Amino acid sequence: MAQKDPVMVRLKTETSAYHAKFESLPYFESLIAHQLPLACYVNQLRGLSIIHSVLETEIANTDSEIVAAVWEDGLRKLPLLKEDLDFFKPRVIPDDRTVVDAALAMTQHIRLRQVENPVSLLGYLYVLEGSTLGNSMHQPDIIQTFCLGGLNGCAYYTSYADKVRDNWNRFTEKMNQALDDPSLHDNVIESAHEAFAGLKTLYEALYPLTPGDTHITRINPEAGNHPMPEDEREIEAALAASQKAWDSFTYYRECFGERGKRFSDSDICWLATLHQFDADTVKKQVDWLSRLLAGRGMPTVMMEYTLKCLHQSLVAAIPENEDRYAVFLTVADELRRQRTRRLPETQQKIIIEEFENQVGSKLSRMNTNVPQLILSALIDEENGFEGASSILEKWYTDRDCFSEKWIKAVNHTIKKVCTYLS
Repeated sequence: MAQKDPVMVRLKTETSAYHAKFESLPYFESLIAHQLPLACYVNQLRGLSIIHSVLETEIANTDSEIVAAVWEDGLRKLPLLKEDLDFFKPRVIPDDRTVVDAALAMTQHIRLRQVENPVSLLGYLYVLEGSTLGNSMHQPDIIQTFCLGGLNGCAYYTSYADKVRDNWNRFTEKMNQALDDPSLHDNVIESAHEAFAGLKTLYEALYPLTPGDTHITRINPEAGNHPMPEDEREIEAALAASQKAWDSFTYYRECFGERGKRFSDSDICWLATLHQFDADTVKKQVDWLSRLLAGRGMPTVMMEYTLKCLHQSLVAAIPENEDRYAVFLTVADELRRQRTRRLPETQQKIIIEEFENQVGSKLSRMNTNVPQLILSALIDEENGFEGASSILEKWYTDRDCFSEKWIKAVNHTIKKVCTYLS
């Protein structure tokens, strides 16, 4: 029996027609002629950031040994796309909803494949990794069209610098080794066709553009679809509040990292839209999000502080709307009352001071508001927020990260709170 072609030979052969189609798209014709509007380029970066953020997260988190044999962090393109988007942020380029929808449609397919057939995600990876070859050819067009100096604004197009071909050869070798079973090839090739078709729709939407309202994926490429403020002042105020809240709990940064920060930003932008509703409606929406986040290791005290930061930031940005924004303080106060009904503030203060005395001022400054988090997580659990304390407890009793002195103080605090609540 004749030996079947390696998967990369089949992928190249069976998707070759797409390459000619792409180069003839108006987007690339305009780019090659150095006439592409900047808004088209920036929206391309935004669309690709949506796709890469989901694909890279799903692939990195898959249990498939075959996918893991191909994937490595060096294949990530989202950091490069974010770098470029940050460079163009001061230009305030509007979003194109058609482009966003095309990108989100691709992420839906990616998430479905992760559930049904994770190995097939390698078809998407093949298409997007292969684009680095074309990017290296178009990099001079990008630089000349938009008068970019150095790598500013074109980090994505300069992936791997002068090692593009070397990286592609290495990727080819890993794909062929991981997919040495021909029975896996058809699903991967089908996925590659799906990825090319999705990108074709995306690039057809990119030129000409039909700009619309700001979309939440500008803030967080993985956010999907949910409302955000239309007023740029409210967006900036919400992001400033997110940063302030984030900086007030080192646990945020240490436990959830950069990806967590992006979700914090998109969540608070959604919260900022709620001032148009009555207090009862806002309370229900915040309660839903609080329960969701508490189950992921973020106690409600963090939501309370975030709402207070949001109120302060919004009032400072648009003082004439102070009455509207007061609802955030109302709901924040209700979150505080939910805790104090279980554990009075005087008792909370005693427990917090005991913890800080046990660990010392230096560790307390390095790990901000830890006893408040522990208190809140345990009370949240008592209030019916299932799983609210387990992640936090595990994090702060990890012997690889914390000293015995610290862990003893954490366990003492947990025991004392539980004794009081019982």
